[in-house]
Amino acid sequence: MTDREDPIKPEDTDGEYVPDPEDFILEPRRPPGPLARFPSPRHVIPALALFLLFYLATAVYNMYPEGDTLWLSGEALFTRHEYWRLLTSLFTHKDMRHLMANALIFIGFGWTLRAYFGLIAFPAASLAIGLITNLITIYFYPPGVRLIGASGMAYGMASLWLVFYIRHDTDHRVPVRIFRAAGFALIMLFPTTFNPQVSYLAHGVGFATGILLGLAILPLVSVRDPA
Repeated sequence: MTDREDPIKPEDTDGEYVPDPEDFILEPRRPPGPLARFPSPRHVIPALALFLLFYLATAVYNMYPEGDTLWLSGEALFTRHEYWRLLTSLFTHKDMRHLMANALIFIGFGWTLRAYFGLIAFPAASLAIGLITNLITIYFYPPGVRLIGASGMAYGMASLWLVFYIRHDTDHRVPVRIFRAAGFALIMLFPTTFNPQVSYLAHGVGFATGILLGLAILPLVSVRDPA
């Protein structure tokens, strides 16, 4: 026998809980996920270069006769087989106000897609989304309706980013990622007014195309160091 007393345990106190020192050991902080690093400004250059082409095409459309070769219609595409219009109509906008309305989404997501996921995400997949969106959208319009602008492509770039975000944002659990992505889409992309000159069909087709293409190329895309 010795005079040493055994340490008090939680079950030795008539049901009263006694804190254990191990209860106060903090979990080690996890390193930030790959999407937590701020992207280098140099990755915005490709988006700015394409946006400059948007500006030039819009100026030509509004100021020169050659602008008549830039817009897209079902008649021009399916009857006259002027396939280049699928691309040139993406660059062409009605006026500078229309152009600037697409600037924030296009440049912002062009920057982040290029920084985190490389050329396959922007400009390759982004331009593919624009071409597919124009083709599907113009198919459902009457032959004489003209389609211009990069809104459908911009919406597709946003949904493409959301697919990659849900897959690669390791800072949050998957249900949280899905909730945040859905909240962003509803708040930032869902229209709150109706303008008869806006192709909401192109917006919806672009968003859906971005999701489908993002899922298709997901195995080919890995996160890069954005710095």
